[in-house]
Amino acid sequence: MQLLRSEQQWVVVGWTATYAALTATDAASTLLALRSGRGREANPHVAGGEQGFDLERFLWINGLLFLFLLGMLIWSILSRHRVDPVYRERPLQAFWNWLYLNPFSDRNTPKAAFQYLAAALLVLGFKLLATGNNLLIASGLQDLLTPVARVVFRWVPGTLGYWLLIFLLFLPLWWVSLVCAGFLSRRWHAEDMGVAMRAP
Repeated sequence: MQLLRSEQQWVVVGWTATYAALTATDAASTLLALRSGRGREANPHVAGGEQGFDLERFLWINGLLFLFLLGMLIWSILSRHRVDPVYRERPLQAFWNWLYLNPFSDRNTPKAAFQYLAAALLVLGFKLLATGNNLLIASGLQDLLTPVARVVFRWVPGTLGYWLLIFLLFLPLWWVSLVCAGFLSRRWHAEDMGVAMRAP
């Protein structure tokens, strides 16, 4: 049996292409929003420079994140047979228990292999949301995040406020990502069982 079957290879290729495309649209839409005069970069880690957006730092951060997540996505697929059946059947059971240091330990792999599949999907969701929000700002339309950000930054300013905003956005996106990861995990498990039953 191949380590990565055809569909799983396409998942990796599709994720890679989507990550690259959404990173490009995120950067381009950010610049459009800033040049429109209606936007301001809220991420303190890439804010700065003449345009209020450090593109070089943005690309470095996203490049490193890409390498990390690509490696973990491949590992999660290769480790799919070690996923705890509880997470496969009830993916929301994995919603909170992601605080651990070593995902590769025997104790953590049954949940980490599932959660890192979801994490790869989660980042795509964040990028899609950021791109859409930036385009709304650049078009002069009411965007989704500015009202939420104003409330958050009113009470918690600066970097801490930014990460609180990210956490609030994380919750619904993580829910959707876990559901999607559960679908893929169940599908691949059923295929693995079918291959095992056909093996001589």
